Amino acid sequence: MIGSDPAFEQECVALFSEFLHVLGLPKSIGAIYGVLFASPGPLCFADIVERLDMSKGSVSQGLSFLRQSGAVKLVDLADDRREFFEPELGLRRLASGLIQEKIQPLAKESKAALTRLRKQATEAAGERQQFQMERIEQLAKWHRQLGRILPVVQTILKIPRP
Repeated sequence: MIGSDPAFEQECVALFSEFLHVLGLPKSIGAIYGVLFASPGPLCFADIVERLDMSKGSVSQGLSFLRQSGAVKLVDLADDRREFFEPELGLRRLASGLIQEKIQPLAKESKAALTRLRKQATEAAGERQQFQMERIEQLAKWHRQLGRILPVVQTILKIPRP
């Protein structure tokens, strides 16, 4: 088996850390995915902690999220009792996990937030109320657009709907 390349690994960690951070996820989750992506073979929990110099708690939480969203899978090595992990490389699976774990819950919460914002805006006066209602209507428009786009994306990616 080929060995790991520290420079390649470092670039992958930085790339995925920033990418997931932009999507609103902790950089640590991106770093964990990045180190697995850059590894020529599966890594165990201790390897990930050591390579990233992260706390065991951060790695545990990150792996839990990545496994739950389908971005990382367990690998069984017959000669070792530890759990080993490798990245999911299929874009469909990665997008599916992100949609199910982050976007769908956010879409549901945004509807409740709109209701709360409308209630607050009715208590405002004059120009402030008008301004707030205009912004709330913009948010409502985005929510409706997301509601139309999300099912299409789910169909294209063959993601089960809630």
